[in-house]
Amino acid sequence: MKPFHCPSTLPSGRAKPVRSLKWKLAPFLLSQTLALPALAQTTDFSPSAPSGRSGLSGPGTEPLILAPFKYIAPSSVDSTDRGAPTEPAKPKRKPAHQRIADLSAAGDYKAAGTEGLALMSRDKPDEELQLIVANSLAWTGRLKEAVPAYQGLRTGKYADQAAVGLASIYHWRGRDDQALPLYRAVLANDPGNTSALEGLDLATRETAPRTLLSFGQGRDSADDERRSVTLSHRWRDRTGTHIYEVETSGVLDTLPGVETRQQDLTFRYQNVGMALKPSLELSMPTKDDNSLYASASVKLFDDKLSLSAGRVNFGRMATNPKALALHLSAMHIGITASREFSFGTLQGKINLYDVSDDNLVAGGTLHLNSSWRPLGSNFKPFIGIESRGAKFNTANYWSPEQGMGMLYSGLLGEWGSMDWTLYASGQIGLRLFGDAGTSWSVSGGGKYWLTHNTALSVNLWSLDSWRDNAAYRARAATVNLETLWR
Repeated sequence: MKPFHCPSTLPSGRAKPVRSLKWKLAPFLLSQTLALPALAQTTDFSPSAPSGRSGLSGPGTEPLILAPFKYIAPSSVDSTDRGAPTEPAKPKRKPAHQRIADLSAAGDYKAAGTEGLALMSRDKPDEELQLIVANSLAWTGRLKEAVPAYQGLRTGKYADQAAVGLASIYHWRGRDDQALPLYRAVLANDPGNTSALEGLDLATRETAPRTLLSFGQGRDSADDERRSVTLSHRWRDRTGTHIYEVETSGVLDTLPGVETRQQDLTFRYQNVGMALKPSLELSMPTKDDNSLYASASVKLFDDKLSLSAGRVNFGRMATNPKALALHLSAMHIGITASREFSFGTLQGKINLYDVSDDNLVAGGTLHLNSSWRPLGSNFKPFIGIESRGAKFNTANYWSPEQGMGMLYSGLLGEWGSMDWTLYASGQIGLRLFGDAGTSWSVSGGGKYWLTHNTALSVNLWSLDSWRDNAAYRARAATVNLETLWR
């Protein structure tokens, strides 16, 4: 990627305490225009949505997937914001215990969390220090370890702070159904609790029924153009764990002398209350091609591993009127895995498509979101490798028979508040092998809540690269209007 003045409610990596930055990333790719309505949502609804796009797509096989913005509370945050007590009398601590408090006060939350966790395994700190450790773990992204630290405070002096901290972690993980009762319990004890009030508003924002209208347009140097419009509606059942979405969309793909349209209906479902968080997508074009496309996905190991498989509408994914006219489909298998290290979060993706024209297209990325912050917590450096290959080359979609490999690096900046979010990203790429060359891309956009229940978002993307042994350029833009029903 949350919501609060009290950073104990925030996972590591927010631009401000009280703020929410919900991005499902790859908003810059026109080839993912149909997925763009899901921007700013926490739920991944598209098991069939491939990472490897062609036509008006990113610099390589995969859209650039960026981890959510990570908040690191500034050292200037005062003791009240950190959830520490305001009374003047402080407990007298052992030197090892006091060191952790001092590290937190100095803004070194990573060291405070690491040393605090080690101390808690061999000794029992006072409740204030335990809250400091829990906050430090949460602020630096160690959410799994922060949970038991907060849970140990649920019946003590800092019960409200711990409850809001746990609720924030649930919110960060997309489990707003679990966050809501915690916020409400805090407000029952303290109706004026600012952190709980803002957290409740953000959680209900995520769980409320939502209607979204999206418009997209893009064009590349081959005069391949796509225009799209999408209307979707998402809602949950009373438990909040069963999530449903219906969508209708239409695209117009054109090349000089070639024009193809397609409309479709899509149904999506996910159960976030089950261990594997299974999701299902069913889609059927409503004109010319009445094939049924279906995909499913599951998540394992605390969402660190995702597996997806199904039959996908490859003609629409290709963003090419020729592919769309041929009603190309593909059997798809996808694997996504991520792991956190001290130097950053590493994510790997592999996608394989067995296309109905007897082609085989494969792509993959290895992407590192660095924890290094030379320009401050709002800016995140990243680096990665992406590749793509095909059994044979065809003019109907990007299919580099000789393969493609590229090394890229760049910088992402994110800012946000309760009512707006803004991002800007730039990257450069260098050829490793095959159908690749020096490239650059920039993207930017944001979301603004016009009213309590209505938001407008805009996303822009531009690429200069190399494709099919020639210079390649592409530009894309989308506009989304979102309405909540609460």
